[in-house]
Amino acid sequence: MRLLKCITYGEAFGAGVKQRECVRVVLQDDDNRVAVLHIGVVDFYTLPGGGVDEGETHEQAAFRETREETGCDCEIIRELGVIEENSKTCDMYFVNMCYLAKIKGEKGVPNYTELETDDDTQVQWYDINDARRLITEQRTKGRDESEDGILKMIRERDMIILDEVIGYLNKN
Repeated sequence: MRLLKCITYGEAFGAGVKQRECVRVVLQDDDNRVAVLHIGVVDFYTLPGGGVDEGETHEQAAFRETREETGCDCEIIRELGVIEENSKTCDMYFVNMCYLAKIKGEKGVPNYTELETDDDTQVQWYDINDARRLITEQRTKGRDESEDGILKMIRERDMIILDEVIGYLNKN
């Protein structure tokens, strides 16, 4: 069924809502382990990804974000689908294009933003089932109530993405 509209919290209450196109990538290495980012400052695990820059396609953003956050070039194996997130805490509506990708070439060194470095972000590699368990069982402990809510949304989003990949891999 076609999505007619997603009514956001901010829209319903008259606040301005910004839409952000994003990509999320489940990146497998040659040993079929997946990249997971650990954000040390809040002890939180998430999948690589981020915003689509102006003039970029979703695929180009997936390649760029993967390279920046994991240090790896990749090839997209499969489109997984779209996850829409409505965050009332920051009046944002996120449209996440989700992909399964495989490393192309050697693992490199991530190129983190200043914020990612300040947050003690590090790429780690796990068996996909271990990554799913790690993300599922983690507790959210944001620095404030708003951040904790955002972390809960991220955890839910990443669980859905990993479940999609696990289902795909089990069929093939």
